Amino acid sequence: PVWPVVSISYRPGKIGPAYGMPSVGKVDELMKRWSSERKPTQSEKLKANVFKILWDMSERYYAANHYGIHPNYERVLGEMTALASWLSPPPFGNPIIEEIGGSAPFTPLARLRDSTDELAGRKLILSQQEFLLEKLANHMREICRRDIPQSYDFSDYTKFFLRLREHFDVGIYSLNYDTVARTAWPEAFNGFDEWGYFEPLAVAQRQEWGFIYHLHGSVHHCISHSVARPWIVWKDNLEEQFTDRGVPPVDMAQDFRSIPLTTLISGGFKLDQILAEPYQTFYSTLVRHVHEATAILIVGYGFGDLHVNRAIQNRFELSDGKGKPYPKVVVLEKSSPQRYRTGRLEVHQFWSWQLKHTLKTSFHDGSKFQSEDDRRVEDLIERDECEIDVKDRVAIWHGGVCKAFVAVDQFIEWLAR
Repeated sequence: PVWPVVSISYRPGKIGPAYGMPSVGKVDELMKRWSSERKPTQSEKLKANVFKILWDMSERYYAANHYGIHPNYERVLGEMTALASWLSPPPFGNPIIEEIGGSAPFTPLARLRDSTDELAGRKLILSQQEFLLEKLANHMREICRRDIPQSYDFSDYTKFFLRLREHFDVGIYSLNYDTVARTAWPEAFNGFDEWGYFEPLAVAQRQEWGFIYHLHGSVHHCISHSVARPWIVWKDNLEEQFTDRGVPPVDMAQDFRSIPLTTLISGGFKLDQILAEPYQTFYSTLVRHVHEATAILIVGYGFGDLHVNRAIQNRFELSDGKGKPYPKVVVLEKSSPQRYRTGRLEVHQFWSWQLKHTLKTSFHDGSKFQSEDDRRVEDLIERDECEIDVKDRVAIWHGGVCKAFVAVDQFIEWLAR
């Protein structure tokens, strides 16, 4: 059998909007709004909108370069995690921050210091971070309850994976929080038992595929406080009451860095965040399944998560020259022809570099598409054709996920070679 690891990592802004999911830009605006709406608790000694402060600082920083990089909500949440650590007193903080003057040179951040409580800044940042992730989880649940349509397009999405399952043993690692993949394949194993409790041994020892694992959390995840230590359970019914933050926050990271337990993995330091279950077990099986797979389908992934990239990259590095066959790969992506100049992939720098580095391949000299006439992206999209790497094992579909549904047989033929 040919076993593909199917990554439904379409990110907000990729396939998501077709099914009512918010784009990255929409979530950015929501996060900024929610951060300003948050009311300080009575115990808080400091009053500052940390998310907005860091967003504004990031905007000024990225505006000085010419690479088209902009802040987004995940990047700013990661800065909040780092800042919470830097503002902590010994031994929790960072000794370098004191050597460069602490936060004194940065007037907005100076407001996060309190001479009477060394942990005040840390507490404020973590509380705001938890609040924002809770708002995001509830917002995503509301969309999933209300807006997952039974449309023709969604029917195509379901049929797409039915066709794949007719030819392959399929396992899905989703980096999204929503119910789209589960709605298309409700009977897939999710790692939890019928009462909603996580089954680590059932996941770790499972030989068959037929699963959907939410590596970065799900709207179905809820934090249970029925035991001394909070843990994550699964709730099928999104109409129930959900808890999205642990009480108290759980310190899980290196160097005393505080990573609150939440139902969504978002922002920086994701490797630290996924040390909590069920995410650690899911990540361990991702590594195993990548090595077992003889075909991999990557759907709408931006190659922005290093821990996912390295799991895939290590497979290709170990296959190189060791006699182990490479897996065939199809990457489904929605590319904008305006980002390219005369067929040059390098203009879309970060995504293309990460893809080539992760999959250990190139496309001719790294700047041209494979064809006799260096077709531009729009030509490939118009002809329903894939860009093929020089090693004849990676195919990139630039026409978007929704358009890819009708080309499923083309992908099946490529993956089964």
